[in-house]
Amino acid sequence: MRTVSLALWVGIGCASDAPSPHESLAAVWTAYQELQDERALAIAGDPRRHRWVSAASGGHDLRSEAEEGALTGCRSRRAARRMQAACVLYAVGDEIVWDGP
Repeated sequence: MRTVSLALWVGIGCASDAPSPHESLAAVWTAYQELQDERALAIAGDPRRHRWVSAASGGHDLRSEAEEGALTGCRSRRAARRMQAACVLYAVGDEIVWDGP
């Protein structure tokens, strides 16, 4: 199993309705795509705002294991940043499942 945690402070532009990841997640998405399946990406905060954290987990046998790994990593980063926003799944496999706050 490989877990990737990223904490970013980002100035954000407008959100897009396109099925591709939000532009502020470009570096996170690239690193995430390198993970082996089963993989998941979780975020806390909103990529359209200035402050958010993320964590990804991949190389699992089960989708549920990838999801839990990503959420656990995100919660750790969230706690370290003392953020109020809950961690939610952003992507599972190649599908973006996040619909925003």
